Amino acid sequence: MDTLAFRMYNLAMSDPQHEPAQPSEGIVLFSAFATPLGSLRFGGHLYKTAGTGFSRYRIHGMFALVLVLGNGTYRDPHGTHRRVSKGDLIVVFPDAPHQYGPEPGDVWDELFLSFDGASFEAWRAHGLDPAHPVWALPDPEQWTARFLSLLRMPVMSMPESCAAAAAIHLLIADALAARPPGNESHEWLQTACLALSAGTGAPSLQEIARNLGLGYETFRKTFKMVTGESPARYRRRMRLAQATLMIQRADLSLDRIADALDFCDGFHLSKAFKLQYGYPPAQIRRHEPWIP
Repeated sequence: MDTLAFRMYNLAMSDPQHEPAQPSEGIVLFSAFATPLGSLRFGGHLYKTAGTGFSRYRIHGMFALVLVLGNGTYRDPHGTHRRVSKGDLIVVFPDAPHQYGPEPGDVWDELFLSFDGASFEAWRAHGLDPAHPVWALPDPEQWTARFLSLLRMPVMSMPESCAAAAAIHLLIADALAARPPGNESHEWLQTACLALSAGTGAPSLQEIARNLGLGYETFRKTFKMVTGESPARYRRRMRLAQATLMIQRADLSLDRIADALDFCDGFHLSKAFKLQYGYPPAQIRRHEPWIP
């Protein structure tokens, strides 16, 4: 990861009946099946590393859940700067700059899971918020066991890939349910995200601001300050995430999907899709197992 190189270690082959006191170090790569539920790409246990380092902010390019087992610091350009310790969860967003790792005298230790897919984007409207990327989880030993269980899952087929993605969704849901009171996303932000995720017939950005009791410029600037992106960019990204799921239905033409998601036509949808993801919608319809 980044400038660090780690030896490969297949945690999935370890015997859960003889689990060591500390999880084995290393990284696990999973088979690259793209599923409607998303995909678990890689994960592992990193001990006594520098984390991301603090020389510059990292953009991971996919979601990740990082369970802290040691001590260190988390920072991002949106104002979060806090110490982290055993049992803290760090949520990494694909396009959100961040950095974490040990300060002098700390020992960094983490379990992590990296995953991607349009379905995970939907969690932004249900409490997963870049403004609140870190919180403490109860019973760190139980969460350690859950992370290790996921790392040991066999992911060699489409059904197994779906099962792994579903397990990630459940992990997110349980982590949000365990988030301490007072660390919830702003209610107005959840309302805005839901409105911005709608397709044809959705209110305009100005109407959303007005429904929230805010002037448009106040809404736009505050939304960007909290999430790191403008309402317009968020809306487009969420619609493209929905398009990723709809495109998998061969009976829906691109023009029909474009109409449902308020794009001009299939051509403009295809162009925006390729700009966002780096590959055309046709690649999904060819059922190619690896999508970069």
